[in-house]
Amino acid sequence: MLLSELRHHLYLILATLIVVVVASLLAGGLQFMLISLCCLFFLWLAGYWYHLFKLVRWLERPKLRNVPQGIGIWNNIFNTLMLQARSRKKRKQKLGVALLRFNRIAETIPEGVLILGQDGHIQWLNHLAAIHLNLDAEQDKNSMLADLIENSDFRRFLDELATESVNIKLTLENMNSGLPRVLNIIRTPFDEQATLIITQDITAAEQLNATRTAFVANVSHELRTPLTVINGFLETLTDMPDLPQEQRQSFIALMSKEGIRMNHLLADLLTLSRLENQVTASLCKQSLCLSILVEQVVYEAEILSENKHRFICEITADIWVEGIQQDLYNAFSNLLFNAVRYTPQYGTITIRLYMEQDVPDCSQQVVFQVSDTGHGIAAEHIPHLTERFYRVDSGRSRESGGTGLGLAIAKHALAEHGGKLQIESITGKGSTFSAILPQMNNSKVLDSRRTPA
Repeated sequence: MLLSELRHHLYLILATLIVVVVASLLAGGLQFMLISLCCLFFLWLAGYWYHLFKLVRWLERPKLRNVPQGIGIWNNIFNTLMLQARSRKKRKQKLGVALLRFNRIAETIPEGVLILGQDGHIQWLNHLAAIHLNLDAEQDKNSMLADLIENSDFRRFLDELATESVNIKLTLENMNSGLPRVLNIIRTPFDEQATLIITQDITAAEQLNATRTAFVANVSHELRTPLTVINGFLETLTDMPDLPQEQRQSFIALMSKEGIRMNHLLADLLTLSRLENQVTASLCKQSLCLSILVEQVVYEAEILSENKHRFICEITADIWVEGIQQDLYNAFSNLLFNAVRYTPQYGTITIRLYMEQDVPDCSQQVVFQVSDTGHGIAAEHIPHLTERFYRVDSGRSRESGGTGLGLAIAKHALAEHGGKLQIESITGKGSTFSAILPQMNNSKVLDSRRTPA
């Protein structure tokens, strides 16, 4: 369209020149014609420079609201520039929206992403990459990544020539917690001038693998001991068929004891596995009178004690909770039976069941508390007591018949009911284990009292 307007403009100039020349010749001859042509050229040149000046001023600050107006072809030129400016503005807005969206996506990606230049300088990185590698997203831009992370293996990883993706496992300090953070870092060619670096925090996965390995090792160890005893006695009975009956019965009794121990271990493992992978626990909960359940546990603990301990019971009557009876029984019995096993003869075991007010939200909660006058537990052991197979004294635990899973079961059973386990101990004076559960609301309590448990 601009080309046709230019052609039209040239035709108009040519027609104007012809009219001026003819009119000048008829009016005053050749001299008058020359003067008229000079005046016309001067006027054209003045208009040209005037519009050119307006164009230069607008190009210095090209904004749509102050696009200049012109005459003739200049008006078409200015209109074309305005259309192009509008098109550029729309493209710029679209590009800005796309860039903003890309940045939002990059920040929400659950992995760190960096783009390195050909010389190893950081061209761009997202927030998670800065956290993983302990970098400053603003200050460390355009810095050499190899200089920011002091690790020889990582430098060799960056310098290595690769035509496909390569990865390295790197351990760095977590600047927030001070604990080690394990990263899986992937390096892949991006284009001829850049390299893409992806960082993945695999700390939790590594810890889980270590936990699984330790768990398998512990289970193998716990099963190996009774199996070794049983196999040893079986070999003895096989090799020595003429053993006295009394000694034979002694061997059989020991094998039976080890078999029972393995059964207890497998039962505790199945219970712990069910608690850790609960799916339908909420569907199985029912109203329970905790006072009756605690009295039953105390009765069984007295039988286990064989009159070797003094029991003090302070059980508040008619306390109700909503839960799974078998799981709460497992939690309470493990706490109380541990007190029986590890409290010296003639020691005192105190059992309390009462309600108290939770200070933060002023709600009522139920507390089941077991205190003993045993040897106590050193402070460094307390945070680990609820770990699977953790024992303060492994020899004494095995002699007493413990599997090393009791407190782990108690912790998960209480967590299943929205409760928690608190442990306090003073070396040489004894320990106190408190199971804290939320109390059932009043309306459900009244319904439960009307319905036999």
